[in-house]
Order: sequence, then C-alpha cells, then structure tokens
Amino acid sequence: MEFSTAKVNNSKVKLWTIQDEKGWNELQNKGVLIPEEKYILPEWKEGYSWLKFQMITRIGSPKHAHQLPIWAWFQYYDVNKRRLDLRRSGHIPKGEIGYRIEIEKEESEILLSDFVLWHWPLCYKDYLASSEEEEVKNEKEGIIFTYEERSKSWEKIFDMNFNVDYYTSSFKDKKIQATFWNLTTEDIITVDKLTAR
Repeated sequence: MEFSTAKVNNSKVKLWTIQDEKGWNELQNKGVLIPEEKYILPEWKEGYSWLKFQMITRIGSPKHAHQLPIWAWFQYYDVNKRRLDLRRSGHIPKGEIGYRIEIEKEESEILLSDFVLWHWPLCYKDYLASSEEEEVKNEKEGIIFTYEERSKSWEKIFDMNFNVDYYTSSFKDKKIQATFWNLTTEDIITVDKLTAR
C-alpha cells in the first residue's frame, strides 16, 4: 500500500470523518464513539457484513460484537485534495449540524478501500472483473458467479494499485475511504462545525 503521502508521526495516518450531533455528543460524553449495527439500513447489511469480515481478517476484531466500522476519508478527492470539502453537500442531511473531525489513527488500525469500488459489495453485488474485456466476456457468455466468487472479486477494493480505467483511477486520483473500529477523543487533531448544505 502506498502510505507515503499519508504518514504522520511514524505509523500514524491523518484522516477526516464527518459526525452528526448525536455522534459528536457521544464522543464528547463517553470519550469514544462505537457505531452499532442497529443504525444500518437493511439494504446495506450484506455489504457491511462483508466489510466487517474483511476488517476482522485484516486489522483484527472489534471490542463489541455488534459494532460497525467508523468511516473516514483518507483521500477525499485526490492526492492533492485529501481533506473532506465542506463546501460540497451530501455529508449529512441538509440543514443538520455536523462536525468534520481531523484525526490520526495508527496505520495498523485502519483499512483503506476504493470509494468507487466499494459500491460493488454495498449495492451492485455483481462480480468485479479485472478488466473491461473480462467484463464484456462474462456478459457475452452469460457467466453466473457464485457468492464466493463474487465476494472474492470484491477484495480488489483494498488494492490501492488496482487501476482499470473502466472502473477506477490510479492511486493519486482515487477517492479513498478508511474504516476502523472506534474513534476516541485522543485521536482528534482539529474539529470544524458545519451546517449541511
């Protein structure tokens, strides 16, 4: 993985997360934010379960069985615009108060994934081919993949060097998200309050 652009203080990585008032208040009151499964939309449960398994395999288990990952941006736009842009909409529902929190996490505690490719396990549920040619061939031949084959293909979302123009971009141009198990007040560098557009 290419962490050279992100390293801060040896093995720490700078990230940005958006939290609503409820999340921010929980973080302030408890000193830690731990998302729970009950807040996930039903149509996203399968994708989140797959990601949770991948996180357990790659960075270790969460402290609580029913918790979900916390999401942050490693690279919001590209390598030159990594910080989350508050001028854009869609971070939280329009008119609501939120917080952009700049944090540092240990490299070993986070899992990076390609934001665009994440939509395969989350929404599409299709096989993620390695090239446009493979995709066309699979469609032409009417190949039906098993869940195991499809879910294995989704692991490309963690390969920051996977660059097929048909799907995604090179590392320097990728939108890269990070997931981790908990956010503590000790992780915080700066906080910007916002009203969602």
